[in-house]
Amino acid sequence: MKLPGTATQPENIYIALGKLDIKPGMTFLDLGCGSGAVSLAASRFTEKIYGIDRRQEAVEMSKAKVPSGTFLCGEAVDLIPDLPEIDRCFIGGTRDIETFFPLLVESAAPECMMVANLARMGVAATIARLMKEQGTFEELIQIGISRGYDLAGDIALRPENPIFMVVGRC
Repeated sequence: MKLPGTATQPENIYIALGKLDIKPGMTFLDLGCGSGAVSLAASRFTEKIYGIDRRQEAVEMSKAKVPSGTFLCGEAVDLIPDLPEIDRCFIGGTRDIETFFPLLVESAAPECMMVANLARMGVAATIARLMKEQGTFEELIQIGISRGYDLAGDIALRPENPIFMVVGRC
């Protein structure tokens, strides 16, 4: 099943996990967990996996990929306060981020790392501003991936959608 929205490319997951530097025993939160691909990758480093998505089918897909994780259906603003202290967070869902981001920072452990993966420049600017207001902003990067394909007996590159990654530390 394909969910609506932009799927996180595997290469972007690897970059995000490098930025997050997840250690065993850390609590990881996947906001907008979608297909569960990011949670699955994070589960290689820690057993404490939480995910939130407003789509029941996304929660079910994530549970199927990471059966030991805790995946919740609903709005981040309603669910974040009941979670344990967060050590690492991947933000893939950004609807109502102006409302839930302050709660996320309040729920974060000292030195919590956050990575937001975004397809739209305006949303990246909003998250960078929110992180700056909370004193958590570290960097904003753009990532472009191209994939090779055969063309006239040679190899050419076809670009994927570039993404913006906003990184913060509490």
